[in-house]
Amino acid sequence: MTIVQKMRSQLAPAMKARDAAKTAFLRYWIAQLTLGTGAEMADAEAVKKMRSVLKEAKSGVTTFTAEELELLREWVPASLTPERILELLAPAADPIRAAAKEGQALGVAMKALAGQAVETEDVKAAVAALRSQP
Repeated sequence: MTIVQKMRSQLAPAMKARDAAKTAFLRYWIAQLTLGTGAEMADAEAVKKMRSVLKEAKSGVTTFTAEELELLREWVPASLTPERILELLAPAADPIRAAAKEGQALGVAMKALAGQAVETEDVKAAVAALRSQP
């Protein structure tokens, strides 16, 4: 079941419960994650879009309420912890250290973490930690 399908399945119970905030949230995101053709956005793209809203909220630039952001967090898989990122980057530590520039090192790290739910800031910190080690 896709994210949009799960949202649709929760819409009717939210409406019956007269939960206005959840109903509005589900309607908004169903519309956002449905393409103009009527097809649903792939789950990976949907999560990416929702993560970007949460990232904007961290920087303080958002029009969403705290309640809406909390509902959104329920739909976005948790990111890896900085400690777990370091563990996953251990096999790629030598190429990360050998990279000429920080950007290249970050690129090596992101390739090693492909498909994982990570925050860029956490990966940058892990790369900096790896590069500072002898």
